[in-house]
This record gives sequence, C-alpha cells and structure tokens, in this order.
Amino acid sequence: MKTLTTTLRATLSTGLAMILASARGQSPADNNQSAPGSIGYSTVQFISSNDSGAVVVEKAAKVLPRPNQTEWMRLEVTFFLHYGPNAFRGVEWGSGREEPSVFNPTGFDADQWLSAMKNAGGKMLVLVCKHHDGLCLWPTRYTAHSVASSPWLGGKGDEVGAVASAARKYGLKLGVYLSPADLYQLRTNPRNPSGYYGDGSSNVLSVIPTDPASFKTDPSKGRTPPQGFTSYTYTVDDYNRYFLNQLYELLTDYGPIAEVWFDGANPDRSVRETYDYRAWYDLIRKLQPGAVIAVKGPDVRWVGNENGVGRITEWSVIPAPEPPEIYAWPDQGAQDLASRAKLKPGSYLSWYPAEVNTPILYGWFWAANKRVKSASQLIDLYYNSVGRNGNMLLNLSPDSRGLIPDNQLAPLGQMAEVVRDTIAANLAAGGKLTADNSNPANPPSLALDGNLDTWWEAAPGQTNATLTLTLPGAVTFDVISLQEAVDHRSQRIESFTIDTWDGSAWATADSQTTVGHKRLLRLRSPATTSQVRIRITGSRLEPTLCELGLFKQAVLAPPPLISERTANGSVTVSNLNGLKMVYTTDGSFPKTNSPVYTTALSLPLGGTVQAACLSAQGRIGAAASKSFPGIIPTGWKVVAADSQDVSPASNAIDGDNNTIWQTSTNTPLPRSLTVDMGVERRIAGLTYLPRQDGSRDGVVDTYRFETSLDGKTWTMAIDSGRFGNMRNNPTLQEATFAPVAARYFRFAALREVGSTGCASAAEISVIATGPAGTDR
Repeated sequence: MKTLTTTLRATLSTGLAMILASARGQSPADNNQSAPGSIGYSTVQFISSNDSGAVVVEKAAKVLPRPNQTEWMRLEVTFFLHYGPNAFRGVEWGSGREEPSVFNPTGFDADQWLSAMKNAGGKMLVLVCKHHDGLCLWPTRYTAHSVASSPWLGGKGDEVGAVASAARKYGLKLGVYLSPADLYQLRTNPRNPSGYYGDGSSNVLSVIPTDPASFKTDPSKGRTPPQGFTSYTYTVDDYNRYFLNQLYELLTDYGPIAEVWFDGANPDRSVRETYDYRAWYDLIRKLQPGAVIAVKGPDVRWVGNENGVGRITEWSVIPAPEPPEIYAWPDQGAQDLASRAKLKPGSYLSWYPAEVNTPILYGWFWAANKRVKSASQLIDLYYNSVGRNGNMLLNLSPDSRGLIPDNQLAPLGQMAEVVRDTIAANLAAGGKLTADNSNPANPPSLALDGNLDTWWEAAPGQTNATLTLTLPGAVTFDVISLQEAVDHRSQRIESFTIDTWDGSAWATADSQTTVGHKRLLRLRSPATTSQVRIRITGSRLEPTLCELGLFKQAVLAPPPLISERTANGSVTVSNLNGLKMVYTTDGSFPKTNSPVYTTALSLPLGGTVQAACLSAQGRIGAAASKSFPGIIPTGWKVVAADSQDVSPASNAIDGDNNTIWQTSTNTPLPRSLTVDMGVERRIAGLTYLPRQDGSRDGVVDTYRFETSLDGKTWTMAIDSGRFGNMRNNPTLQEATFAPVAARYFRFAALREVGSTGCASAAEISVIATGPAGTDR
C-alpha cells in the first residue's frame, strides 16, 4: 500500500517536469502510456487526443492529492473570521476612506474566539488580515494605514499576532486572508492620492522584503529578512510589490501558516490593476510550502456559492484547459465539473477539492441588526459541506467590542454538541465486513479499523462490488458515513446504494453518486437492523473504502414554527409536540429564562423573532428564527416610479416576498420609486429584499435613499450606499442612518450586480424608531 511519503519538493519537481514537457507538446503524465493498466499515479494527468475511453477514466482515477491537500482535507471543520472597521460601521464593504481611529474595540479577546472554535470542533481559523477597505490589522512596515494608527491599545495592538498566539494555545492551525482589493491604496481615493493600486507604474526588479525607506525610489534594495528566511526578487509594479511585502510579513512573522485565502475582488472596475498571482503563489510556496492556496489558487477551490452547500455529486479531480502552473483558477459554479463527459482531450486533471464557505450571520461582518443562523441550520450546513466531500468554512463575526456575541455562540455550541454526540459511537464497530470480491492485499476489515491510511479495495479489474456488514445484534441508526482512500487511490466511486435487511428481504435506504474524502447520508427515518449492504454500482476503477460508519443522530428539541406576519403585524409561534416555548424579539438567542410564549406577538414595526422549545427535562432546544424587516406597509402607495414596464412598483411595498418590482431592461440607471407612507414617522434606516426567484436581474448593488416630509423638499439619508456582496449572497439588506422625521421616501438604484440595465426588488421598507406620529 502506498504511504504518504511524497515530499513537497518532489511535487514541485513534478510540476517543473510538466512545464518542460508541455513546452515539447506532451505531458509527463502520458509517459507514452496508452494502454489501460499502464498509467502511473500522479498529481497531474493529461488527456491526449489518442487516449481511449478506458485510458481517460484510468487517468482520472489515478490523480492523487498533494500532501498539503491531504492534511487540509482531514481538517474537515474550519472557521473564517471577519473583523475590522466594517464591524464598527455596520457595512459589508468599506470605502477605504475610513480613518484608522474607527477600529477601537474595548473588549478584544482572541482567546474567546479561538476557544469557541476549538469547542465547536474546529481545526483551523482563516483570519481576515486585510479586507477590501485596506486597513491592515497588523502593524505593517509598508503603510501607516494599519492598527498602529488606531487608538486601540495605544497603537500597539496587533490583531494577527493576538490570533496567532491564541491559535497556538488552543491547538488550531492558522490561515490568512489578504484581500487583493484595496480601496485605501486605490489611486482615485482622495484620502490617499499616492496610492499604489492602479497607479500605472512599470514592472521593475523588486527585492522582497523591500526596504520600506526605498520602497518607491529603489525597490531593488531589500531589508534584512527574519531569522530562518531569505529574500527573493520579482519584477512587478508598485501594488504587487506592496502586496508581496504584506504577504511576506504575514508568512514570516506569525509562525506556521496552513492556508492562504484569496479572491478576485476588484474595488473599482474603472481602475486597471493586474494581480500577479504567479508571483504571489511562488512566494507562498517558498515561505510556507505546506500551506494550501485557496479559492483563487491551485490547491483548494471555492464550491461556487456562499450558502454552505456542496454539490450532491462533488468530484475532487477537476479538468482544466491549461497546465496548473499557468492556469488562472477561475471560480467554478457549474453543477457538473468533472463527470466523464467533462474529461476531454487537452484537459489537465489535478486534485482540486472544494471549500464550502458560509457566514453564521446573514452577512460576513457583524452589525446589530443581522440575523443569525439557527443550530438546526448549522447542523444541515455540516452535512451539506463535510458530508458532501468538502471542508466546512464557517465565518464568525465579532462585534464592536471585539467579542463573538452570545447569539452566535449559542447555536454554534448546539451544533457542535449534536455533531459530537452523533459521532461519539460508531455502531459499525464490532461488526464483520465481507465483500463479494476483494484484492487480497486490501481485505474488507481494513474499512473498520479507524485508519484513513488503510483501505479495502475491489479485486483487479472489478468496478462494481457488494460489501455486507453483519453486526453482533440489531442496531438503530440514521446516519451513514463512507470514505474512499482518496489519498492513496484517488476518487473513483460514481454510484452506490445502501440497503438494510428487514429479516426477510433487503430494502433500499438510499442511493447516491460520489463519496470522496467523506460522504454522510442522513436517512429519512431510523433503520433498525443487524445487516447493512453497500452496493457500489459504478466506479472509475477498482473502488475503495477506507472507513465505514453507522451513527444515530443526536437531536435537540425540534425548532418551533414561526408564522408569517399578518397584515396587522401579528406573529404566532407553535410546535407539534405541545412543548413549552420561550422566545426573544431583540435578536438575542432564547434561553431557559426567556419569556414564555403564550399569545401572538405584535410586530407592526418589524423585528426578529427567535424561539425554542424546552424539552421535558427543561433543556433548550434548537431555535427557529424569522426576521420581519421594516414596517407593515398599510396605507402605503407608490406616487412615482421611473419605470415599471416589466412588473409594477407597487410589488415592492405589497408585503409579499414572492412578487417583484422590475424596470425595463437595457435602460440607463438610476431607476427610482417614491413612496408615500400616509403618515409621518420617525425612521432610522431602510431594508431591501432582492428578488427571491433565483434571478440576479436588477439586483441592486449601489443605491441612494432620500426622505421628505411633504414630497417636495428632499433630504439625503444615504448617498451612493452599497449593499455588500449581493452577487454571491443576495439576501435581506438593512442600512441605518441618523433618525429623521419623514412621510415620503425615495429609493434609487444606481448600479445593479449584472448588466441587464434594470432595477428590481422584492420588498423595500424602512426601519422605524417608534409608532406612527411619535418621536417628532
């Protein structure tokens, strides 16, 4: 059996060999091998035009992960953490014009962050070290726009250093996210007119790390590297030199780094700046060769959504049209990435596993009015990420104090408790596993030994197999775990079925497609049996299993049902089991001493209801949460709309999330609507719910919001406001402003996420500070 002895040096040598071979018009993975059975294992395989179908499939079944990818996959549960100026301003994207003084947490506690992640089963934290606003959350040598210029800890604070120390203390690996976008360094930023981003500078020889004093005047002059590291040279422009120096600091000053996370964010489409990813990747490989480069990089790909859901069929062997060394690694959102139909001549096959990211909030940065995902939702996310051949990357968001609030910690803790209790006992242990055909060197018993580096394998030439698990007695389970020996034999299984024995016949419990590193199946109802059968009905080569598990899902008291809001603002809470229910309406997580629900709740001005059942033992159950944004639009009417040719503007204020206002396409923005609320109110914000039909047409990215008492004289509440990340996460948005008395409001769409030239909305409303006619 193959063992994990491949070194990174050997891997890099393989990559170099591939570049040289590619220049000769061939791939080293071919090695003149064209007959089935003659293909060797490799981290890269090339499909040539003369490969038979059998050879193509064999090549796909003999692509192995690199050692750093193996280590990453085995983490399974990891965390993201977004914290910075946005958490103090209630926005998702900063402007780059914020003063560093905005960042001033009073209760910052990295230990609290890391201990919460540790307790939740996390193995790594990817820390946002600089978001798109450009404020560096460590005291960098290359700009004053960092925490060193903030009042936090008298300018002596270092968020990255504090997190690195806490990660070591709690035994978590550390990853870093450094945004390629930088609105502070943007050359059009009036706060920083000498910014490097898009400054039109030439590519010049630059020593990394560069001497800060000669960063612009003589970039060939370096500073002394930290002990154990050396200098490198790249020919780059000003911004890429700035970015490489930031990377160098993060990768040399804070200990081992396990993941470097990039995206392709662009802060201003009108400004041209080319990211030199190849130089960035090269520096990472030299400074932290064990780190995976994720999302916009060659080691780990983005799953394609920010909902925390992997594909039902999730392959890790992915074809690319170019060699890995020159491929641009674009986002890949298609449902079918690597079926047999995608394995075409000219493709380079490499191991490219999925990272499944999502925030615990409905947004990445904390704001007081953001909703939190419930424990039930988080449990589903676990099964839909880790359970679908991916790694879970769950974002936590500290508040302006510098602490993760209780309403995030509570559902996180409940999710962790359920997962931990579920996998505590493998009910397959003690059973006997047999197979209708096996390779003598890899008997079925190896799939029950708890070791991911041993495995059962079908007999040579066999692509189907039936394994039968016979237990000492009947057990009751509803979760099945399967794992292929991907680190040694790649990913091969294309279809399988799980059967249970009912005493007289076999009954099908589930049928699925891929397995990969891990597949978790939740049965619709528990099965009680002494025999389980796994029928592998399709495989790219001899199938393997390195682990098999049966588990009984731990449960919390199920969440209550929260109704929709009625026309008069009434909301009811119920459950089917007659359990006592507790609730909150202030955004906090319900506790055992929260108010007990007895009658309908009145929310005419909006709010968020969270409710949970209490078990017979008084234990808090899974919480349900539902937000009711904005005021009930009773008596409201649209008094002006630029365009409502496709669907009427009145749909944006009808209280129905399923109807939309959409303007005509291919007409210049802005497009606006004006609403008369009928009475004067004191308002302090707006809500925008994008269309919920799956289309992105007209989903608003940038907007303007004005208020008026008489419909004639207007006051600007928000000019050129921006909703955060609407292309990837089109969920309910809220924006606040200083309280103002108003009877009318006007919402103008300035820019949409697409290019259809229209504006759309499911619902637009306002956030009131009191009932009609009050607080004037």
